[in-house]
Amino acid sequence: MARKSRSGKVSLRLMALLVSVIPSPCIVIAAAGAQEMMSVSVVVAREGLLTDQISIVGTLVPREEVEVHPLVSGPPITRILAETGQYVEEGQALAMLDTTDAQMLLDKNAVGTLRAEAAVAVARSRVDVALVAEAESRRRLERSRALQPKGAVSLQLLDEHQNAHARAVAELALERQSLALAEAEADLVIHERREIELRIERGTLKAPTAGVILDRRARLGALASDAGDALFSIAENGLVEVVAQVVETDFVRLRDGMHAEINLPGRSDPATGTLRMKAAQMDPVTRSGEVRIRLDENDRVTPGIFARGHIKIAERRGILLPGTAVRSRSGEDMVYVVANGVVDVRPVTVGLRRDGFVEITGGLSAGEMVALKAGGFLKDREKVHPVIAGADAAPKDELAVSPPTDDARGRMRE
Repeated sequence: MARKSRSGKVSLRLMALLVSVIPSPCIVIAAAGAQEMMSVSVVVAREGLLTDQISIVGTLVPREEVEVHPLVSGPPITRILAETGQYVEEGQALAMLDTTDAQMLLDKNAVGTLRAEAAVAVARSRVDVALVAEAESRRRLERSRALQPKGAVSLQLLDEHQNAHARAVAELALERQSLALAEAEADLVIHERREIELRIERGTLKAPTAGVILDRRARLGALASDAGDALFSIAENGLVEVVAQVVETDFVRLRDGMHAEINLPGRSDPATGTLRMKAAQMDPVTRSGEVRIRLDENDRVTPGIFARGHIKIAERRGILLPGTAVRSRSGEDMVYVVANGVVDVRPVTVGLRRDGFVEITGGLSAGEMVALKAGGFLKDREKVHPVIAGADAAPKDELAVSPPTDDARGRMRE
């Protein structure tokens, strides 16, 4: 009996020791649960300002390019007074042509002018003499007609006076015609003088408008030709604008007057402008249309350089998420909402995409927490420990967004 009692006590002590070493079932479950509660980076869905815009790539060109041609042909270029890149005023001299021949013609015309003026003076004096003779013969005729009925003047004398008056009238008409011819010849000489003076004036090639000289093809000694190439090209008033081609899906959304921002080489800040004009029809081959953007400032811009920017279509407020927070599967977009430590896989409606962010137009409210990286490792109703992601991953208050392309949608689904 004593041995049995002693062995029983030993067995009880051994069992108590084993029980103290083996963890209880509740402790094991708690430890396993702690291991399953993984940390998940989350972002807070925020409402921000979205700018719907269309990206463009184009070139700077002068708004109006004015070509300067010589208005006379033949004389060589003797002087060049303007260079490429120079700003010129309207009427400013650009080049000089040889006017030696025209000056000789002008001197010759001066002699012809003196002769014509002298001929007119002689013709006028003859008209004056003829007027006096006609008046005197008319008085004699009138006196003879008054005295002939009284017998004081014979019929023969009356006839002589009538004939004399008729000759005086004819001579007056002839002298008047001579005067008209002399005056016409004088006018012709004056007209020729004006043509010569105009030719001399056109010997100075002038800028038809103010602006920047884009190209100078004038060369010293070259013969001027009004039918040849332009000697100078000028950007009217120095105005430069952006010309770009826009695909038809974006082209139809554009309206004149829309605001644009253009990034130019050598400038840290974007240039602002306005959509001035869009083409009246699409290119049937490229399925694109030309747009022209007027820049608000034309300082430090050079025609021909590359330009990249965007045209603002509209602005609105919407809910934004990082693109990694949205998962596309089987044509459906979804996010992983974390509320009270539990994952809720929720379908959403996606709007615009830009710069790694996505607009959520339905299925999500501002202020809700969403897993930063949507993936298959998260399951619906799974318990997680949410950790707020850094500021770089959070949506911005303002975001410029553009519609996703078909290629972009396909890559996101993959």
